[in-house]
Amino acid sequence: MTKRPRRRKSASSDIVDGETKESRKNEKPFEEHELEKIEEEAPSRAPVIFETIRRMGDDELSRPAMALAVSGFLAGVAIGLSVFSEALLRTHLPDTPWRPLIENFGYTIGFLVVILGQMQLFTENTITAVCPVLDTPRRSTVFAMLRLWAIVFAMNLVGASLFGLILFLTAGWQPDVWPAIAELSEHALSYGWMETMLRGVGAGWIIALLVWIMPNASASKPLVIILMTYLIALADFSHVVAGTAEAAVVVLTGTESLFEALGGFILPALTGNILGGTVFFTFLAWAQIKTELEQGKSG
Repeated sequence: MTKRPRRRKSASSDIVDGETKESRKNEKPFEEHELEKIEEEAPSRAPVIFETIRRMGDDELSRPAMALAVSGFLAGVAIGLSVFSEALLRTHLPDTPWRPLIENFGYTIGFLVVILGQMQLFTENTITAVCPVLDTPRRSTVFAMLRLWAIVFAMNLVGASLFGLILFLTAGWQPDVWPAIAELSEHALSYGWMETMLRGVGAGWIIALLVWIMPNASASKPLVIILMTYLIALADFSHVVAGTAEAAVVVLTGTESLFEALGGFILPALTGNILGGTVFFTFLAWAQIKTELEQGKSG
């Protein structure tokens, strides 16, 4: 997601600006340059993180529909690399109990490309696009969020499905890898509706947490992305976009029908991702920020 010039200040930025340098000077007898160094090195507080994500969300909500669609499509295609990379590692590893510890690192590749490439991924927007709505709960902001969700999610599915189709059509080019792709895909869609939804909650919560800690990650962003998405793979959580590439493979091989893939995986995974990212993380994070802001105003 691209960063643009700041547009306005919300209450969360006002409280940050309210902390004057002079008041911080009075806390400890530090020199001016030492205080500046402390400010540079100190991690951002929760209100600052929220404001950073809110401003990013404001920018995303105002982007043209075509830009969102193209970025969402590219993200859907790129996230398919997670399935392919994991299958490659599985193909070249012995079938041992420790194999998942290695092969699941392949799952992180697609997320690295998408997040560092600033592409539109739906599960990131379960927090990024929601923060402006929480900060300014107007009908226009809600409609803008729903517009972004609809465009990005639809194009993510199209892109991921296309990648699954490409894997299917090129199965003969790497005959050793295709069985691993099919096996991973069938496993991803093997859970029942409720279990898939609950696994989707885990994936949505971790992606929202990833977005939340990125402003403080600095140069460690690639490592943070790898570790957090590796956890999704190792825990066998359900990510609706990455799983769509696997769903496409399963449908094309005839293992499941399109209706079964939509109703049995995509819908419960989508529900879980929204619950985990928006309800169980973003709303709770906002409750924390709101309390701090109210205390700052009353103080």
